[in-house]
Amino acid sequence: MDCLGMHYNEGAVPPTATSGDPRGDNYYTRYLSLFLNEHWNIIGGQRPICITELGYLTPEGYPALPSFWAWGQNTTVAQQAAWLAGAASLLSNSGKAQMMIVWNIDFTLYASDPQGGYAIIRPDGSCPACDALAAAR
Repeated sequence: MDCLGMHYNEGAVPPTATSGDPRGDNYYTRYLSLFLNEHWNIIGGQRPICITELGYLTPEGYPALPSFWAWGQNTTVAQQAAWLAGAASLLSNSGKAQMMIVWNIDFTLYASDPQGGYAIIRPDGSCPACDALAAAR
């Protein structure tokens, strides 16, 4: 095994947060650093973590989110961009992550599974996350 895969796509707070999720349950999968540490501990730090899907949902440019996804209703495109860049920095500097794949680039489906809300290329064609990710350190 080269690395342990991890998906993180339910964040509604900045990547450094460890509390404050709008769902109110403070479950560890809601927080990037806690989730990363859980994966790291599972394998005893013997292999790096490969984040194979990392995204932040925002309805900006679309209608309101379906009720199941309401936890992402207040996330803005600016936050999506900043949080993706912050996640890249956190992961890069953690010494635990080997790679991060952004979920997703340009999906437009926005229905019961609002994949378009995760897209970094927004409905108007802009990509605030592109510049933020390019500047991430």
